[in-house]
Amino acid sequence: MQTYATIERRVVRILGHPNSGWSPADPDDDNALEIEFRFAVTGDGNKGFLLVYQSSDGRYAADSWHATMEEAFDVAQASYGITRSEWMAPNPVP
Repeated sequence: MQTYATIERRVVRILGHPNSGWSPADPDDDNALEIEFRFAVTGDGNKGFLLVYQSSDGRYAADSWHATMEEAFDVAQASYGITRSEWMAPNPVP
């Protein structure tokens, strides 16, 4: 699958545990964990897009399907506060 945009390292606030479910945390939630994630917007192998994210330690991971790339960016902003200017073109594989 083609990768269209990435964020190699971004600290986000989450609630929950790797094996029992987790979700983005509100900015003022004192119980939130701050964990570094890698984010990517990829193709789904068809006409859609995936917003893929995984913690640096590999314990937390998820993805979501989107009809457009813009929708994937909008969900990343709404859920994790990621602005469009944070996304980078992916590094080519040598």
